[in-house]
Amino acid sequence: IDLLQFVLNFKGSPPWLNPTAITALTNRWRPETHSFHLALGEMTVTLEDIAMIFGLPIEGRA
Repeated sequence: IDLLQFVLNFKGSPPWLNPTAITALTNRWRPETHSFHLALGEMTVTLEDIAMIFGLPIEGRA
C-alpha cells in the first residue's frame, strides 16, 4: 500500500492535523519491524514518502 494514497484518503486537513489519521496510523504501528500493519498488507514509510508528503528536498549531503 502506498503511504501517499493512504494520506490522501483523509482530504481536508493535513495528516498531522487529522486526529482520525493519526489514530489509525498509531494503532497499526509495529515498532519491532518499523512498519504499519494494515488490512491490505504491510506498509513501510520511506524517506521518499515523507519528502513527497511534506514537500521536503532530500538531495545533498547528510
